[in-house]
Amino acid sequence: MYRGLFSAAVLTAALLTFGPSAQANLPSTSTEAGGHSFLSSLLWQSLDGAAMPEGLTRDEVWLSIDLRRRQVTLYRGEAVIKRIEHLAYGAGGAAPLRARGSSMTPLGEFRVDRINRASRFGLFFGFDYPTAQVAQEALRLGRITPQEYGYIESYRARHGRAPHDTALGGLIGIHGLGRGDPYVHQRFDWTEGCVAVDNEQIRALDPWLRIGTRVVILG
Repeated sequence: MYRGLFSAAVLTAALLTFGPSAQANLPSTSTEAGGHSFLSSLLWQSLDGAAMPEGLTRDEVWLSIDLRRRQVTLYRGEAVIKRIEHLAYGAGGAAPLRARGSSMTPLGEFRVDRINRASRFGLFFGFDYPTAQVAQEALRLGRITPQEYGYIESYRARHGRAPHDTALGGLIGIHGLGRGDPYVHQRFDWTEGCVAVDNEQIRALDPWLRIGTRVVILG
């Protein structure tokens, strides 16, 4: 899924140290038990550079969201266009497989699949969670039923985006504060699973993000 320079030691340390967030305002993340090959592909993180989407082209615009560093970075290929130095994310932490109502932010690679400029958060770019890979892993682990899996697949085929009314939840994306409290935003992870930046910062991303733009969320 991602490419870059990394070592087995970095990957091993990442898999051993991710655990449930003790407090919503601490920059730690959590993972689901089981599925180590799936976790390895989603949670890999280089200490020396950003994880990049597979098959990245020189002119492709994409978004990196690093929850641990609390950075949102907009790239064209490997070149940085813009960097945002603070973000807030889910009050429940983060994991590759999130459950509806968990207030967790999903980790992995996604695409922008909806844009709402009339959001109560000012501007909202939705991500296609759950992806087909997430749905497959959730089925394997018993997190969703075969019926839910079939529904996710058929919904994606019909509408070109993920549903949000299964056990995995949805309506995840990056948004501004709207009329939210900047004080709270600077001190706590307060969202229901989305990534939040301030209103000026989300507007600065608007000229660059389109339906289909790739997004990598690292924990």
